[in-house]
Amino acid sequence: MHEDAEREMAARLLEHPAVAEAVVRGGGERVAYLVPDARHAPLLHRACRLEAEGRLDGLSWHEPEGALLVAQLNRTETDFLYREIFSDNAYLRHGITIPADGVVVDVGANIGMFSLLAAASAPGVRIVAVEPVAELARAAAVNAELHGADVTVLNHGLGSDAGEVDFTYYPNNSVMSGMYAEAAADRDVLRSYLVTGDGAQPGPQFDRLVADRMTTEPRRCAVTTLTDVVAEQKLERIDLLKVDVEKAEADVLAGIDAATWERIDRLVVEVHDLEGRLETVLALLDSLGFETAHDRDRRLELTPCYNVYARRPAAQTATRTAPHPAQETLTALSSAVLRRAGDEPGEAAVPDRCVWVADLSQAEGYAAPMARQQPGDAPRALTEAWTELFGAGSARPEADFFDLGGDSLTAVRLLARLESQLGEEVVEPDIVFTASRFGDLATAVEAGLAKRGRAGPG
Repeated sequence: MHEDAEREMAARLLEHPAVAEAVVRGGGERVAYLVPDARHAPLLHRACRLEAEGRLDGLSWHEPEGALLVAQLNRTETDFLYREIFSDNAYLRHGITIPADGVVVDVGANIGMFSLLAAASAPGVRIVAVEPVAELARAAAVNAELHGADVTVLNHGLGSDAGEVDFTYYPNNSVMSGMYAEAAADRDVLRSYLVTGDGAQPGPQFDRLVADRMTTEPRRCAVTTLTDVVAEQKLERIDLLKVDVEKAEADVLAGIDAATWERIDRLVVEVHDLEGRLETVLALLDSLGFETAHDRDRRLELTPCYNVYARRPAAQTATRTAPHPAQETLTALSSAVLRRAGDEPGEAAVPDRCVWVADLSQAEGYAAPMARQQPGDAPRALTEAWTELFGAGSARPEADFFDLGGDSLTAVRLLARLESQLGEEVVEPDIVFTASRFGDLATAVEAGLAKRGRAGPG
């Protein structure tokens, strides 16, 4: 893009109230670098500030279903958590609600997605989020600050006693991390979950993807009891206790003394029904005066996982569904800015995409926009496989695998097609999770072929 055209387009972009500053860079791909306006786009303004301050450090932004901006570790998990917590409303069922000015304890908070749901459910909610994995606790803290939620994040686990325990962390599938993790059994659970999805195709590529998702990393984890947390945080009551700790739920419940049980009005606990644990937990809650119910996700029918819901008879039971996030989103705002710029008269071409930054000086730190590739520049096998999955015209450099509707099972089909055409292990099984744009994936395929000393077709 010529400099005059770039300046013209930047001026048009500045006419949108959400844009405080703008610059356009040409090349093969036209990119608009935009500084969000603090008053008209406060969420994105905070996100850019957090990123500029180095608060992400290994995290990335994502908007599952284009609805909720969050800091995350990996996209497939974030999409799973959003579906479970917001779309499927897995926690606010069977009379479980969160009252105004309520107190919520989120045990096994991960990146804080349920904490965000709790904060959006009623005004004045105070949340204590407990997460033993440092990376996840940091993401939960960033997300709380981003959304202005009253969340205290505690970076440790809960158990029956205070101390330290061995902990298995799955960096590519963090939701299954825990002190009772068993790699073989956990692989079977993940496989059982994935195989219930539409279009599942078990086979070598499927098994490689499962194995990659379950790569292990040993940790040592500090633990304390819920009773101690209640004392330290000076909690007079717990309106909702949510526990999702991957087979350690019995330990968490054992760390609650009689006085603390009296302060708890509602619980939602993921229970792994191993050796009759579901019946044991239900009996415990019944003996403590709770009314209980339980169910499980359709896609968990081949696993031992259930959700148990419990509430005191006097607790509020009004039906309430998960709130739909109400915010300006990165996806929607970027589209609106570019659409408005395109409606203005002038010769300048509309940028291909937006990058939001805290300061325009950051634009110099970004890699130069990639040269626009034609589909024939990529290995023919990739172009054909991508088009088969996503339709004609989808093999564009900027096209994103996940934005087009790809998921773990689609990744298996893409990997199978590539390996049938190019041979095994040309790319890693998790390649689409690290290079999800078509142009980046094409580069990775070319690099894999070169590493093997082969020339790619096309």
